[in-house]
Amino acid sequence: MPMPSIVALDIETTGLDARNDSIIEIGAVRFSGHRIEAEWNTLVNPQKPIPPFISQLTGINNEMVRNAPTIKTVIDDFARFVGDSPVLGHNIRFDLGFLQKQKILLDNPAIDTYELAATLMPTASRYNLSSLGQALGILLPATHRALDDARVTHAVFIALFDKAMELPLDLVNEFVEQSEPFNWGGRWVFNQVLRARAREGIAPKTIPRRVASGPLYESDQFAQPLVAVDPPIPLNPDEISSILEYGGAFSRYFEHYEFRTQQIEMLRAITNAFSSGQHLMVEAGTGTGKSFAYLIPAALWSIQNQSHVVISTNTINLQEQLIHKDIPDLAAALNINLRAIVLKGRSNYLCPRHLEAMRQRGPENEDEMRVLAKIMVWQLQSDSGDRSEINLNGQAERDIWFRLSAEEESCRADTCAIRSSGGCPFYRSRQAAQAAHIIIVNHALLLADVATGNRVLPEYNYLIIDEAHHLEAATTSAMSYRVTLQDLLRFLKELGGISTGILGHLYALLRNNLRPSDQAELQQSLNRATDLIFRMEYHYQNLFQNLSMFLEIQREGAPVSAYGQQVRITPSVRTQPDWTEVEVCWDETHETQGLLLNLVAMLYKSISEYQEGLTEEIEDLLGSLGNVYRRLAEADANLHAFISKPDEGQIYWIEITPNNYTLVLQIAPLNIGPLMERYLWHEKNSIVLTSATLTANGGFDYLRNRLNADEADELQLGSPFDYENSALLYIVNDIPEPSDTNGHQRGVEQTIIRLSKVTGGRMLVLFTSYAQLKRTSQTISPILAEHGILVFEQGEGASPNTLLETFKESEKAVLLGTRSFWEGVDIPGQALSVLLIVKLPFEVPSDPIIAARSETFEDPFNEYQLPEAILRFRQGFGRLIRTQSDRGVVAVLDKRIITKRYGKLFLEALPECRLKQGPMIDLPVLAARWLNL
Repeated sequence: MPMPSIVALDIETTGLDARNDSIIEIGAVRFSGHRIEAEWNTLVNPQKPIPPFISQLTGINNEMVRNAPTIKTVIDDFARFVGDSPVLGHNIRFDLGFLQKQKILLDNPAIDTYELAATLMPTASRYNLSSLGQALGILLPATHRALDDARVTHAVFIALFDKAMELPLDLVNEFVEQSEPFNWGGRWVFNQVLRARAREGIAPKTIPRRVASGPLYESDQFAQPLVAVDPPIPLNPDEISSILEYGGAFSRYFEHYEFRTQQIEMLRAITNAFSSGQHLMVEAGTGTGKSFAYLIPAALWSIQNQSHVVISTNTINLQEQLIHKDIPDLAAALNINLRAIVLKGRSNYLCPRHLEAMRQRGPENEDEMRVLAKIMVWQLQSDSGDRSEINLNGQAERDIWFRLSAEEESCRADTCAIRSSGGCPFYRSRQAAQAAHIIIVNHALLLADVATGNRVLPEYNYLIIDEAHHLEAATTSAMSYRVTLQDLLRFLKELGGISTGILGHLYALLRNNLRPSDQAELQQSLNRATDLIFRMEYHYQNLFQNLSMFLEIQREGAPVSAYGQQVRITPSVRTQPDWTEVEVCWDETHETQGLLLNLVAMLYKSISEYQEGLTEEIEDLLGSLGNVYRRLAEADANLHAFISKPDEGQIYWIEITPNNYTLVLQIAPLNIGPLMERYLWHEKNSIVLTSATLTANGGFDYLRNRLNADEADELQLGSPFDYENSALLYIVNDIPEPSDTNGHQRGVEQTIIRLSKVTGGRMLVLFTSYAQLKRTSQTISPILAEHGILVFEQGEGASPNTLLETFKESEKAVLLGTRSFWEGVDIPGQALSVLLIVKLPFEVPSDPIIAARSETFEDPFNEYQLPEAILRFRQGFGRLIRTQSDRGVVAVLDKRIITKRYGKLFLEALPECRLKQGPMIDLPVLAARWLNL
């Protein structure tokens, strides 16, 4: 069946706001299938200046549009070109927002390649037009010029349409039926596919699922659970270390094997720690090869003693490296049958029951439609159920996933096994972990799991924590609580009432199957619940209004700044008269919420007892009811502690976010050390903490105190790299101090520009402030662009990984990064030759967590803030030299490192390298000489 004519369109604008910004270019392509019928393109005079960053992005400047027609003179001709054809665009609603303001394209069917890609390419890393073009093998470039991008959109559409034609027809039919109530940007296409394949006939609806393969290595999927040898058999450190000696298993397996004494020393120390039941902290400099130094004893210990070894990391990248590269290499080199798995928290796994429930009731909005379709297509490709495989874009999609995940702790393994034929991803992973020698988790799951009793992990006694300098922050984040008014109202909306939500759905299923007396009792309870939910909505809104007024008083009536607002709720703040108003308001809210929670608990119990054999649908709804109950009860307990009954071990603060000015209540643990002591140090036989940066001020004392690691032995190993001949550390001594905001900013900009011109970019600039990063980018980007040097900045939409990959592939580029770029960035070779550290990385003292923890020290600056800054500084420095052959320059643009007494502690924390001080103007020449440019 021939495809009707479609018009692919794209516009370029002065900004993102259709109400205030203007169109500067329109491009369109009319096509039928692969055949292009006509094209239409014009520049448009926006009658306002084009911002510099738009000119940099699009290449369209004010001079180019000076004599171009206005939108009013071209819009009718463009409308005639489109006619009544369906319109196609990437994020088409953005384009239509500007064009429909001109009273055109009001009734044309809209097709969105973003919606199609999000459904048909669920595992794609990015959905922007350029990335999709690359992923689909489209040779046309996406240039941010309207006609070019319209052409790419056409090509992307054709490729995606071909993908849609390959889907099972019953799935296509379901997408069409499920999306009927919505103006979903993918519906038109799936309807066309259905019409094109109408003769095939539609099979009954099924849940697409591949044959379960399990997350372990395939041959060991059904291995028996480990039963630990008691007492454990010690390892022989001489035998273990011989693996890494010349002539050992590794030198025979790896073609370019490098012998490193530090690696063997670390391996022996961990072997002895496991064998003697000791705890150990190991700092191993960059290049030590610490992954194999702990994997070898971990693997052999686990196999010999049939005992799980848990490895905890902070980053996904390290987990991926361990499970996909290092562990398979280790197993092959030693010819051992080693079973390993990455295990995650419950919310990371899809629940088949929840998915089927959404399919049965149908999605309630376009976001749910997109996520549902995305997951259904994903299940054709993978049965892992692991959310990390798919791209969940934005908070709305992540919220929907949470409702579809296995987070509901009331579900039982036997129920899921029966209903999903053994296909529950969470319980499959949990079962596989019982048989795994090595279980890899992240820090967030590690302590939260044991402290909250979730018991995702099997019993274990041996633990290795890599990237251990992150343990406190990651655990703090995992064990924190945050809630907004929108969250609370969403819980109530999910609960519903007599005719809506979970309660309404339950009533509709039950009322015709109950005795009249039971039906009357249920209806009365549901009417009461509906009334209480309505009252709770009012109470929540009133509470947050009072909190908002409290914050306004705290800032003395001034508007919220661009940085938002944070107010820590300390004992002294609680004595203020204005806080009393909040407490009074909460007392009323808490009382009503107690009544609602009691009634929901009673309803849950009553419905469970109405009939012995509840249907699956009612059981699922009861599970959802229990889940919402727990979230409301958790909110009630946390809000009560926050406002009326604070815990001395918690930090409480109210925040207005800087981006969307949402009011958030936040709670975080004051100190994770006691939790570490209670659940790990005193419970496990042997724990090893390792990182390239564990020491500050020359020793382990700071980290030992933060983590209550009193009984742990320690080992500090230097790097095998020759920093003296590979790294030049240059301290700029004539730049104004950061306290001189304008002077320091000018110095930073001038240094980056001058140095980039000499080195051709190849530079990473580390900031401590995103605002300063933005100011710097706006100044240097147009200047460096004239010299063919691109400037990439963190926070401009692309993920950090995408930014890094783009930077590596660019011949001449500067990358500006903040917090996450101070570590975990691995750019070996000449792609990164210069590292600029703009300021010493001290935390903001007013941050609620920093402020609260500072109060626990007699000398908070020297005992807490300074060691934290030194650890981060060392991490930043470590971005430059990643291999034996790397060579580069580190420049520090904060002269406090030489003018303040504490500055020498930063320098002493670095490996021995070539150190020079001098003026800004000398840096480019010295860098060029050092880099042999």
